[in-house]
Amino acid sequence: MTDNTFEPRYLQVSAGTTLVFTNNGRNPHDIKPVTDGAFDEVTPEKFQPGATAGIVVTKTGEIAYYCSIHGTPKNGQNGIIKVVS
Repeated sequence: MTDNTFEPRYLQVSAGTTLVFTNNGRNPHDIKPVTDGAFDEVTPEKFQPGATAGIVVTKTGEIAYYCSIHGTPKNGQNGIIKVVS
C-alpha cells in the first residue's frame, strides 16, 4: 500500500490465507471490509507509515475492502480479494 492506492488492487487467494499489508506511504491508513465481518478491520492507530498488518480471509467469494480515510467502497483507495477454496 502506498498513499491512496492498494497494489495490487485485485487479488486471488485461497481460503485461510493471511494477507499482509505494508503501509509504504507517508500517512496512516485503515483497512475495512465493505461487508461487516468479512475480516477484522485494521485501524489507523495500528497502521501508521512503515507498519505491517495482517488480515485472514476464510470464506470463499469476493471481499471488497477500502481505506475509509482515503476512499469509499466504490471510489478512491479500495480493492477486491477473490477467495477460492
